[in-house]
Amino acid sequence: MVEAPSPLPHQNDTYEFCIILPPRINSAGIWENLAYPSTMLTYSLPLLEMQIVMIFVSSHLIYAILKPLGITLFASQIIAGLILGPPIMGKLNAFRNIFYRRELGVEMIDAVSVFGFTLFIFLTGVKMDVKMAFNSTKKSVVIGIISLLSPIVVGIVLHKTFNEHKRMNDVIKTERIVGTLIESTTSFSVIACVLTELKIINSELGRLALSSASVGDLSTLFLVQIISLSQDWATSPLLALQRVLVAFLFITVLFFVFRPMMFWIIKKTPEGEPIEEVYIVAILMVAIGCAIFTHWTQQAPLIGAFLFGLAVPDGPPLGSTLINKFECFVNGIFLAVYITASAMRVNPRKMVSNPPRVKFSIISFFLTFLAKFISCFIASFVSFMPFRDSLAFGLIMSSKGVVELAYFSTFRDNWVSCPV
Repeated sequence: MVEAPSPLPHQNDTYEFCIILPPRINSAGIWENLAYPSTMLTYSLPLLEMQIVMIFVSSHLIYAILKPLGITLFASQIIAGLILGPPIMGKLNAFRNIFYRRELGVEMIDAVSVFGFTLFIFLTGVKMDVKMAFNSTKKSVVIGIISLLSPIVVGIVLHKTFNEHKRMNDVIKTERIVGTLIESTTSFSVIACVLTELKIINSELGRLALSSASVGDLSTLFLVQIISLSQDWATSPLLALQRVLVAFLFITVLFFVFRPMMFWIIKKTPEGEPIEEVYIVAILMVAIGCAIFTHWTQQAPLIGAFLFGLAVPDGPPLGSTLINKFECFVNGIFLAVYITASAMRVNPRKMVSNPPRVKFSIISFFLTFLAKFISCFIASFVSFMPFRDSLAFGLIMSSKGVVELAYFSTFRDNWVSCPV
């Protein structure tokens, strides 16, 4: 019997339950118990495989139905998660035994999906050219910074406008700050996916959007670290200095130790020959190790994987090999599982149970979206871009996707209530 911990904050429940040690992983299949074939789902691996199959089938079935209406695969996966969640399919006993059993449950699929999303963020860093951000034109830098700051300014004004601050607790204040910051972000990977689907990634508009998104992405990372350090400084200046030192040493090792080693691997590989598998596996293990290290230093594990991805030389032969080997599997399986599993944790009833918070969330969403869209439109239009192209550019830069969903999910895991 595992002793339950003391009650957690934010009105979380605490449970006591029995677990089997060592854990049962592999089953003998349906032949283990012909009278009750479902016995094989008491093993973790068959249960995980069943969960992945159900997520994959349901999301693609919904996508096949909604595709004629112009609904994207990303939106279909979110809808599938809402349907598979506790308020709908979770009420069925047979389905609850697959996804919501107490000893295994949704935590297992969450762990696998977070692992897959870590690989996705690593590949995003591999595809991003750091030189693009630092060698960007003045127009790209201005657009990237304005697209980040304008929604933040609007969010601050909106907070001041609502006369509820005296009655708000710290959770609601944090929730609104988090929502505003996430709506202000511009993700490189999301913009790249949109441009790829529109088949304009190599156009002048596409190159400007990618360059501006890379500036915005790095600016967001810098801003988040500044906010985190300011909070640490208010708590303990010594702790803040320690984290700055650790971050500096970590980045130094990435770009002055691991990056030269990867250039040595490229130099060692004969021209026209593929990178040896042992090096590919080693790089992947280092990426996972970087994620674990940043998690150990009380930072998001995704930051470590992303920074290591930035240190990997982009393009052939190393960067392109990593993309070709892992992108299809990560995007096709792990990313779909992550999106659907994240949506499964949404409770629609709880979303509408507090009308003032719903009202603020809706107003905040529309105003921050308009702030980002209008600022990007004006900045591109005054740079002599055609009117229609400027409209398209503003919409592209305002796009949201799996990265923003991951931000909300991460804050939820840290027991921060978010407006989703």
